[in-house]
Amino acid sequence: MPSTQPDGGICSTNCTYEKAVVVKLGGSAMDEESVIHVLAEDVSSLLRQKLMFVIVHGGGKEISREMEVAGIAPIKVGGLRVTDGATMGIVERAMGRINERICQIFQEHGVKAQKVVGSDGLLLCKKLPPMTAHEGGVKRLVDLGMVGFVEKVHPEKLEALMGSGIIPIVSPIGRTAEGQVLNVNADTAAGSIAGACADEFILLTDVEGVIVPGTDGPRIADKLTLHQINKLIDAGAIREGMLPKLEACVSAIENGVKSTRIVYGLGEHPLLDAMSPEPAGTQIVP
Repeated sequence: MPSTQPDGGICSTNCTYEKAVVVKLGGSAMDEESVIHVLAEDVSSLLRQKLMFVIVHGGGKEISREMEVAGIAPIKVGGLRVTDGATMGIVERAMGRINERICQIFQEHGVKAQKVVGSDGLLLCKKLPPMTAHEGGVKRLVDLGMVGFVEKVHPEKLEALMGSGIIPIVSPIGRTAEGQVLNVNADTAAGSIAGACADEFILLTDVEGVIVPGTDGPRIADKLTLHQINKLIDAGAIREGMLPKLEACVSAIENGVKSTRIVYGLGEHPLLDAMSPEPAGTQIVP
């Protein structure tokens, strides 16, 4: 268990933990800086329960705002951002600022945190092939540009940091074997990282869970199996931003994660709620 200094900070040496949890902090959920402060408070509390965390952050809203300032119209296909060279530069700059601010806020709450960029040996990626876009009933293939999928995760640096009582704060940027930097959807990156080094995977987002059809209208699902998710996707009930979230949960489970959960990230203590005896949100199970 992480030992505690007299000032309340978490030690950065000889940390042992019983469970590793990857938390994906959505770009929408963290648009208010207060959300990051609350997350840091929750992490600080849970560290004392022999838990350790990896935080993977998004940055979609800030990236879109900077693109608009630069006169670049944001385009998404299947929840993924079309990324040309100019957009990739914006992604790297915005992610760097966001990451540094999260680290700073964690430090303010006595939690040791360190910036980790996925392209620095963590996320080995390949460029995504063109995707099918549906526009007015017409299908067409769209080249997403510099967008990648995770082929392999090298978690050694994350495990070393966690073993030292330091929370890795990960920017979801990948790199190919040839050295090309690629934009990686943060949900996808987080799910892959969870599958490589964690017991649980939690997505904090701006919705209360997965909305599914019900006899009395749409409702938030308490629990979904992989089979139910596939049926919902095939029926077109899951689209756009929720699609990569569920795909990330499926990937994490298929790679050995015991539990995944999609939770509303704007509550008073969302991470504590997600890990309580009666957790909030939608749980994804095998």
